[in-house]
Formats: sequence, C-alpha cells, structure tokens
Amino acid sequence: MNATAVKQSGMRSLRLGVAILFHPVDAYEELQKNKHLMSAFVLILLTLCVRIVTIYMTSFHITSLQPEYADLNLEIIRFVVPLVSGVIACYLITAIMDGEAYFSQILTAMSYALIPYIVFAIPLAAISLVLSRGELGLYNSINLLIWLWVALLIFIQLKVLNDYSFKKSVGVLLLSIFAFITFWGTVGLVFSLTNHVLQFVREVSIEIRYLWEN
Repeated sequence: MNATAVKQSGMRSLRLGVAILFHPVDAYEELQKNKHLMSAFVLILLTLCVRIVTIYMTSFHITSLQPEYADLNLEIIRFVVPLVSGVIACYLITAIMDGEAYFSQILTAMSYALIPYIVFAIPLAAISLVLSRGELGLYNSINLLIWLWVALLIFIQLKVLNDYSFKKSVGVLLLSIFAFITFWGTVGLVFSLTNHVLQFVREVSIEIRYLWEN
C-alpha cells in the first residue's frame, strides 16, 4: 500500500470517526460496506493511550486511582479483556439470532463506539484540575454521560449491522450482556474453586510433611 492509499484510508477513517459522533446510523452503514479493521486496532490503541494519560492527568482529589498505585499492565488487561469478550458474546448471540454482522465488523464497530471516550476523556481530566472536591458530582456526571454515549453507539451498531428492529436489538443486547456476565461469572467461580482446592492440597501436604518429620 503506497503513501497515497494510506493517506486516503486515514482520511476515510477520520471522516467516519467524526460521523460516528453526529450521524452514527449513516456511519455504521458506511462501516458495514467497507473494511476498516486496521482502524479498529488504531482506535483500541488510542483508547489505551487515553486511559493511561487520564490516570496521570486527573486531579488527585477527584480520582480514586492515584498514579503511584496504578498498574498499567492491569489497566490494559481490564480494558482489552472485557472488550474482546464483549465482542465475542455479541457475535455469538447475533449469529444465533439471525444476525448479519461478521466478527471483524463487530470488533470494528465496537472500537468506533469508543470514540466519545477517546475524544472527551482527556479534556474531562484537564477540567478536573480546576474542580474542587465538592464538584466531584459534576465530574462523575460528565464521565457517566460519556459512557452512556458509548453504550448508545454500541446499541446503534448492533441494530444497524444486523438489520434488527428496535425491539429485537434490545433483546439481543440484553442477551449479549447476560452471556458476558455468565461467562465471567463462570470464570470467577472456576478460579475461586481452583484456588480453594489448591489451598486445601497445600495445607494437607504441609500436615503430612509435619507428621512424617515428627
């Protein structure tokens, strides 16, 4: 791919990103017609970068996560793992429910849904520097609005990419959320049981060794 093609692809992705904010239905219809998988990875990387910047920029009396205690590797895992598992859950449910979207389209659409966070998280972190502790409610309200915007875009992409009715879109979204929660609930339960079994085996081995030595 030559430099001109890369530039044109970048401009198309940029226009699509702007359209996602103001005309999401049209933008997702355009996304459905063309491949933008590379843009998805760029947006995910940008989201991670924005998250790291906001950790260090947000005022210390506003945030509950202080930079000196932040584990950047954990923050990346906390974002990437839910995103990927959410895409998988959404894809599996839509495949069962006569959906039309491919896995790559859902991944790309989910990535574009993060644009409100990418655009507004850093300005919000900058605003926090001039807010007092008493204005924490304002900060939290704006942050909630950003994530509600992201959730709305996820709903719109689900409806548009799969050509669902509004009612069916709501049902599929709820099923996807249920599948997501069930999966991670099962993982947590298995992890907890495995940890208890290992702890029991360890204690038994210590007791046996103690009895053997005495």
